[in-house]
Amino acid sequence: MASNYPLGYDDERFESIVNQNFHCLICYNVLKDPVMCRRNEHYFCRGCITEHLRRNSHTCPTCADGLSVETLQDVPRIVKNYLNELSIRCDHYNRGCRELVQLQNLKRHVAECGFTPVLCGNQGCGETISKRDRTYHESELCQFRKMKCHNCGEISTVMAEMKTEVANMNTNINTNQADTRTKLANTNTNMTNIRTEIADIKSKMANIDTKMANMNTKMANLQANVEAKFEAMNNEVRGIKMSLNEVKDGFDHLKEAVLEKIESKERKQEEITRDVSGTASAGRENQHIFVAGGSRKNSVEIFNNRQRLWSLLKHMPESRYDASSFVYNNHATVAGGLSFGAVDNMIRINIHPVPDLSINWSDFAAKLPAKMCAHSSVVYKDRLLVTGGHNADQRVISDCIHEVPLKPPYTVKLVSKMPEPRVRHNTVLCGDSILIVGGTKSGDCKDNLSSVLSYDIKKNECQQLPALPYPVSQMATVKWPENVVIIGGADKDDKALNKVIIYNMKTGNSHMLPPMLHKRRGCMAVVIENTIVVLGGMDERGNRLKSVEGFNFERFSWQEFPEMKEDRYLATTVVI
Repeated sequence: MASNYPLGYDDERFESIVNQNFHCLICYNVLKDPVMCRRNEHYFCRGCITEHLRRNSHTCPTCADGLSVETLQDVPRIVKNYLNELSIRCDHYNRGCRELVQLQNLKRHVAECGFTPVLCGNQGCGETISKRDRTYHESELCQFRKMKCHNCGEISTVMAEMKTEVANMNTNINTNQADTRTKLANTNTNMTNIRTEIADIKSKMANIDTKMANMNTKMANLQANVEAKFEAMNNEVRGIKMSLNEVKDGFDHLKEAVLEKIESKERKQEEITRDVSGTASAGRENQHIFVAGGSRKNSVEIFNNRQRLWSLLKHMPESRYDASSFVYNNHATVAGGLSFGAVDNMIRINIHPVPDLSINWSDFAAKLPAKMCAHSSVVYKDRLLVTGGHNADQRVISDCIHEVPLKPPYTVKLVSKMPEPRVRHNTVLCGDSILIVGGTKSGDCKDNLSSVLSYDIKKNECQQLPALPYPVSQMATVKWPENVVIIGGADKDDKALNKVIIYNMKTGNSHMLPPMLHKRRGCMAVVIENTIVVLGGMDERGNRLKSVEGFNFERFSWQEFPEMKEDRYLATTVVI
C-alpha cells in the first residue's frame, strides 16, 4: 500500500523465508525497528504503529488495548537478535548490487555501496549513475566533459598529410570507376545468359508441377485407405479397453471383499482383547475417523488410520448437514441439522467395537430443544449442552444454552443465555467449562464474530475472553492441551480461509500456525494420535472438497491424507 512512512522489509529481499511471527501486523512485511503493545505483545514496525496511532485511534489494532506512542515498548532481545541475523539483499539490488548482508549491517553497507545513485558533476549533464562509475563517466563518457588540446601544431601537420592522402585516393577512385564500367558491361552479357537458363528452368518446373499433382492424388487415395484401417484398429482397441475395464471392475470388487474380510478379522481380534469395562484396548485408541452427511449427503464413511483407508458405512435414513455429533455409550450420534428442513431428532449407530455395513441407524429418545441447525454441542456428565444455532420453530438465531439429558427423563432445560446470538460457531469442552468461539450473529458472514466466551457449567456463568485476531464463521476447531485450534472458515467477505489460529484458553493469547494447503470453509477437524486432521469443506471457488490434510506438531507442517470417497461440506465428524 502507498504510504509516506517507512514500511517493513519486503519478504523477497531475504535469503530465506522469514517466520510469520516476525511480520508487522499492519504492513505485513518483516519488522523494521520493531516495537510492541505493552499488554499482549503484538509486534509492529515503529513507523507503521506510529502512523496508525496518529491517524486512527489510541488503541492496539490487534487486541484493541489502550496504546500511545509513549507506551510502546521494545520487543524482547531474542526477537531483535533473530531479525539482526537475517541475511538481506542491498537496497540497491535492482541497480546491480548482489551483496547479502546481515540486517544489523544493512545501514552501514548501503552508506558505502558502490551502486548508490549519484548525479554527474559536469554542468549541463544531470545523469544519475552509480557512485563507483562517477569518475569514469565524468572524465571519459559524459558528453559535457571538458576537453584539452595538448599539441595544436602537431595536429596541423597531420591534417596536411591527410589532405595529400585524400587527393591520391580521388585519383585511384577515378581509375577504379573505369574498371567498374567495363565489368558492368560484362555482367549485363552474363545476365542475358542467365535469363535464358531461367526460362528453361521454368519449363522444367511446369513438368514437375504436373507430376506433383499426380502424386498428390495418389497420396490422397493412400491416406483414405490408411484412415479406414486406423478406424478398424480403433474399434478393436475400444473392444479391448472395455474388456480391460470389466477385468478392473472385477478386481476392485475382489479387493473390497478381501479388505472387508481383513477388517472383520481385526474387529473379532479386538473383541477378544476387549477389557472387562467393555471399552476398546489402548492399541486401537484414536484409530478411526467417523464422518456423516454434509450438504445433499446421507452417506457415512470411516477412516482407518492404521491402514490409511476410507470405507463406506450404512447410509443415514436421510441427508443431513449443519448438524452436530458426539460419542456416547458406544454410539456415534448425529443431532439435528437440515434435511428437507430443520429437524430436532437424534439418530445413532453402534460403534462397538467399530461400525460396519451390517449395522443400521436407530432413533435416540432424546431430542433437541427445537428444530435446529448450525448449532454446536458437547457432552458433559450424561448431558448434552447445546449452544446457539438457528431455531426453525421460532425462526430466530438462538442466544440460548440448553441442557439435554442423555438418560431418562429426557427433559430439556434452558440453563443460560449468551451475550449475543450466534450460528455456525464452535464449542470445546475444557474441564467444567465450555469455550464458545466465533460464528455469525445473523447467518450472514458480514456479521461474523471474533468474540470468545467461557461458560462455567457449575457456576452457570458466561465470561467474555480476549477476542480472536479476526472475525470468522464456518470454521473447524479442536482442543490441543490447554489451547483451542481454530481452522479455516469464512471471513467477513464470505471468502474461504486457510489460516490457522492457536488460542490459549488460560491467557487468551493468539498465535498463527502455518496455513493449510487448501482454503476451506464448512470443514471438519479432529485430533488423531499427535495430528490435527482437517476434512472436506468448500474452497474459494465454491467447489465442495473431499480432500483431507493433517498438521503434525513435531514436523510443524501440513501434509496430504488419503481423500474421502465423497466430497463433504458442512458435514459432522467424531473420533471413535
